[in-house]
Amino acid sequence: MKWEYRDHMVMFKETQDGLISNLEFLGAWGAEGWELANSVPLIAPNRDGVAYGTVGALLIFKRPLAG
Repeated sequence: MKWEYRDHMVMFKETQDGLISNLEFLGAWGAEGWELANSVPLIAPNRDGVAYGTVGALLIFKRPLAG
């Protein structure tokens, strides 16, 4: 089987309730046959170049290639 891939970067926003992100697109993408294949955390460095926290995620999706 052959696959097609798509990625989407999601950034977290800090609120009083904790970190939130906009994942509303997932329903529409799922209806189009996309499934989450992997995710990679996005880590932000401080002034010294040392990682201090996750600021988002790179989401990688796949679906069977049509045809």
